[in-house]
Amino acid sequence: MKIIESIDEMREYSQQLKREGKIIGSVGTEGELHKGHMHLVDVAKENADVVVLDLLHTLDYFRCSAEKYKTQLKVYEQDYLEKDIELCKLNNVDVFFLPSMNDLFFDIPPLNISIPIIDRLSIARPNFPPVCMEFIIAYREMYNIILPDVAVVGQKDVYQNFAIKSLIKQLGFSIKVITAPTVRDSNGVALSSRNRFLSQDDYKNVISIYQTLHEVSRWSIYPSISKIKEHINERITGIVNWIDICCVETLEELDSIDRKSVIIINVGFGDMDFLYDAIIIEPR
Repeated sequence: MKIIESIDEMREYSQQLKREGKIIGSVGTEGELHKGHMHLVDVAKENADVVVLDLLHTLDYFRCSAEKYKTQLKVYEQDYLEKDIELCKLNNVDVFFLPSMNDLFFDIPPLNISIPIIDRLSIARPNFPPVCMEFIIAYREMYNIILPDVAVVGQKDVYQNFAIKSLIKQLGFSIKVITAPTVRDSNGVALSSRNRFLSQDDYKNVISIYQTLHEVSRWSIYPSISKIKEHINERITGIVNWIDICCVETLEELDSIDRKSVIIINVGFGDMDFLYDAIIIEPR
């Protein structure tokens, strides 16, 4: 496995792969890897000759002071980097790309496209935005460096995936996006690097998220949107920050389940401010 930190080196290697006619697959992460990320790698390997797993600390970079970002990066390097590299080696990742955020965001042009969902969510949920423009700018830069033919994303991160697809479409990137199913523990809990912050009791309570969403997906008749949200709020043993019920294709918020829809939920447990999960439901 190649480990690349230099943006210039990654760009040159990508161009070399293109000259050789190789199909490049991209898997984007924020580090602290787990089996869910490796499932994305497996899907990418089925569809590409070379798989590049990149690691971006975009949210830490933009939401912290410069000193706090350096501290958090040092913690990652001390506690997680070696484990992430070993996991990638075990799962046959071809390239582990770890660029400096300072280098990635140095003197880059603005993103002159419109992604209305980011504007809507940033206004509606300034404390819990599931996706931000900085995140999308980072993906534009990564795609320009890695030059992927295929990008594999996880189904759980609905808003991020929608924004990535909008980016690719509006900029005319020739990238096929593949959405891989959410990987879950045997009890239904969606795998997430944030799960490590949960106490044993909190983790047991997290089970209520998938149990409730799965229960709703099996209803023979769907009541009003407000009744669905009320039912979810009552069943989940955590602090429900928000519930969205949207059209799968457009992520337009719905007044009724009259088309293929997705329920997106953000819940806090104990010291963990938010965990995301989602499930697709069909009109009856």
